[in-house]
Amino acid sequence: METRRTTGARSLRAVALTAAFVVVAAALAACGGGSGTGGGSIADTSSPSPQAAVYTASDSGTTVKALVGERFTIRLAENPSTGYKWAMKLGPGLKLVSGSFEQPSPSPSPPVVGAGGMHVWLVEVETPGTLSVNGAYYRPWEGADKSAAHFTLTVQAQ
Repeated sequence: METRRTTGARSLRAVALTAAFVVVAAALAACGGGSGTGGGSIADTSSPSPQAAVYTASDSGTTVKALVGERFTIRLAENPSTGYKWAMKLGPGLKLVSGSFEQPSPSPSPPVVGAGGMHVWLVEVETPGTLSVNGAYYRPWEGADKSAAHFTLTVQAQ
């Protein structure tokens, strides 16, 4: 009987977390966080510039164009305090320049324990061709096959 209650609580938490992720992704899309913009060359810096294309959860499953040497940013909601983290895999021809977790800005006052933020990756296109980005949002101890979300992006590089 106790096992059934624990399993039900886990399922309820998983549903709640998935719902929260969907709400955050929808809010980001509504704020204009979606649809990559820019596409110009970026100066040699590890931080994104205003001209760099930015892709979010609403861009998942799309194909974008880029030139060799260009950089773009991927921004996805993440809440490591829940155990869920993004595992991002860049296919051959793409190079990770930087990746980091950012707290919400502006920070809530008073600070909220366990508040989520954004995971941000800066990626550089190294070779021409059809390149891919694949990500899964999951708890490492549960495995990627139990992920709460996925992110895919196809890059047509010239």
